[in-house]
Amino acid sequence: LWDYWSHRWETGNTPWNRPDIHPLLTAHENEILGNKRDAQVFIPLCGKAKEVKWFYDRGHRVAGLEYVEKTARQFFEENKLPYEETTCPVINCKILQTDDKRLRVFVCNVFDLKKESVGPVDVIWDRGALVAVNKEDRSRYISVMRPLMSPDCTYILISVVHDDDSYTGFPTSIPDDTVRELFGKEMKITKMAENRRKQDHFYIKAPVSEVLWCITL
Repeated sequence: LWDYWSHRWETGNTPWNRPDIHPLLTAHENEILGNKRDAQVFIPLCGKAKEVKWFYDRGHRVAGLEYVEKTARQFFEENKLPYEETTCPVINCKILQTDDKRLRVFVCNVFDLKKESVGPVDVIWDRGALVAVNKEDRSRYISVMRPLMSPDCTYILISVVHDDDSYTGFPTSIPDDTVRELFGKEMKITKMAENRRKQDHFYIKAPVSEVLWCITL
């Protein structure tokens, strides 16, 4: 799977790499962040997402995770952010970070991440991570995310829902009932909003919905 994503970045076949901030984030910013100030934000499989710098520019501490090192470096370079390289003492992976250390990107496999690496987080922004792992790995993925959450953490998930059976790639379709089943046993889950597209989305035939979820402990 990780070789697949490396190849997609290497060939520039990255239609998910939005040139703007996701509209569901800007529309629900107050609900997502609430009164949080100087929050620790975690963005799994962050790529070059604009949201990484968006949270950083708002005074939050941001930890991203990206498997493809070249992509992580390009994020800093394209955003004109001077950065340094260090090593995570917990999982021995590279960390690229700004001089003020308020923005860090861990270069590693998401399944290698430990709570001690990132520390308890206040916000998780998951726009393209859960939908980018194989179906059989979803529960394992959540078992990595769950320990990262502080007692007051807000886990924001965007799921994708479609009925295009001919499409077998990513993002995977995760119906609402599946989201509730994956998270509902230990966490409180609230459906905040849904954007239903009438045009094709990536390579998926319309209609396609993006659903915004708020998950808390």
